[in-house]
Amino acid sequence: MKFQEIKEKLQLPEWAELTSSQFSDISFSCIKYAKINGKDPSVIAEGIAKGITSKYVKKVVALNGYVNINLNFEELEKQEAILSKIELKNTKNLFSGKIIRLEHTSVNPNKALHIGHMRNSYIGEFLRKSLVYSSANVITSNFIEDTGAQVADIIVGFKYMNKKIETNEKFDLYCSKIYKEVNESYENDESLLEKRKEVLLKIEHGDKETLEFLDYIVNKVLLAQLSTLIGENIKYNLLDLERYILKEGIVKAALDKLMSEKIAKISENEKNKGCIVTDVGGNEVTLTRSDGTSLYIAKDIAYAMIKHSILSEKIKYKKFSSNADGTDILLSSNDGEEIGLQKIDISFTLTDSAQNAEQQAVKSIIERFSGKDSYNHYSYEPVAISKDTASYLGITTDDKFMRMSGRKGITVEFDNLVSKIKGRIVEEAVKNGRKIDENSVSTLASNVIRYYILRFSPSKMVIFDINDATSLKGDSAVYVNYSYSRALSILKKANKKDFKVVSFDEAENKFIREIIFWDEILDNAVSNLKPNLVCEYLHRISDAFNAFYEKNRIIGDEREESRLLIVTAFKNVVETLSMFLGINLVDKI
Repeated sequence: MKFQEIKEKLQLPEWAELTSSQFSDISFSCIKYAKINGKDPSVIAEGIAKGITSKYVKKVVALNGYVNINLNFEELEKQEAILSKIELKNTKNLFSGKIIRLEHTSVNPNKALHIGHMRNSYIGEFLRKSLVYSSANVITSNFIEDTGAQVADIIVGFKYMNKKIETNEKFDLYCSKIYKEVNESYENDESLLEKRKEVLLKIEHGDKETLEFLDYIVNKVLLAQLSTLIGENIKYNLLDLERYILKEGIVKAALDKLMSEKIAKISENEKNKGCIVTDVGGNEVTLTRSDGTSLYIAKDIAYAMIKHSILSEKIKYKKFSSNADGTDILLSSNDGEEIGLQKIDISFTLTDSAQNAEQQAVKSIIERFSGKDSYNHYSYEPVAISKDTASYLGITTDDKFMRMSGRKGITVEFDNLVSKIKGRIVEEAVKNGRKIDENSVSTLASNVIRYYILRFSPSKMVIFDINDATSLKGDSAVYVNYSYSRALSILKKANKKDFKVVSFDEAENKFIREIIFWDEILDNAVSNLKPNLVCEYLHRISDAFNAFYEKNRIIGDEREESRLLIVTAFKNVVETLSMFLGINLVDKI
């Protein structure tokens, strides 16, 4: 049963926002409501408290503008099975019934994904699941910037530094090394910088030979990147190539549209003379160079205009790969077909905070056509690694943490990090006299990174620390999974499926107070698009479960069946929320 239904059973006002409380099982404040309506919160709280006569309530107390409620758990469990029926049911919020375009990842196809890129993908997948859970129709896309300087660098490496294309390494990891070498070579060989300019001009002007080679390299890197992402159960519908957007004249069509609508103009200012510019909040934002070549922001605007059906141009697609569930991943291609996408209501674009200003400009323009809040920029802070983690990975730094820089070769490629964490998990298992199978090690290594990244609010920088991330006692995927494994072990030993519950004692009620909030927490995380709220809750109920286990005998106690029901509820909640985060639990640690 959803927590909202408990709220309805107690006949509480719709505006009541229920939380756990140190004074009672659940509580809500009347202060905000009273302030809006010009009333005394204590008077409102006392009036509501007197009106609650539900059989699901043991005691109600009004205190300083708050209503504190002690629940009758026996009646709730008997009538509504609040513990035994834990399952996902769609929620209703402002996304419900909407057609939504979600864009995330957007990594240049010139290198392997590093831990910072994965923050984008992990949050993106959480958003996709959240929007689907909200009964929205979601189209997930990945915009591939395949015409910029970083891709040109790789072509320089292959074409002018005689790097071999054939390799036994995973191709994106191989290209990461070449990308670093090319940028180091620029410092000593200025002629290579000229070669990069030549490559960029050939791409811009549609040189056939260059584009064919570019296509070959980009596809190889993209397939290698997708193998990592699909392995992490990140799901896409569409891959949109920047090159296609340029080649099909979509950027030009977008600029023409902005000019005709007088949203953009040719600048007469000395600094930007001859450039196409637009006004955003009183500031002149440049869209093209004076020679007519497009800047990144013009491409982003054009792509956003296509997503929102502001332009009449259509993108053609062909099958490129498949998701883990077997569904197709389509790639933009002039050899493809139009797929008849529905007009969207809302779009979300995920980027790190470095692009906040540019994304604000895109939002300002798109919403002139599509309305307020139709274009949404979901911003997050970058990922760094701690000094200890850098040392464990063989990287020397004097700083407390190290930021990623692909150009300087200071990166922690995700595939390599997974391998290192697998090694750490095995080390810890051996140290504690435990055995763990290879499949479980691989799954745990992936979980460790995903949970650690998602447990931070998107507005906070993540400093990944391998010691914290793999800790058996801290706020980690390992700790949550260990708690889950403990619950499985108890239930396996008890070997019972049906439980006859007579009543709950105070220790059991204390734990139930945490459990009953699971769907309220999820609905809040989904509606506000904050995965960290789910991680916080998983850690909290794992703490509560372990505290309960340490202080209360379960198997063989006279209250065994009541306690087994609680253990089962804990197991089911952890399974449900972990699945929502994309974390695959293992049975034994």
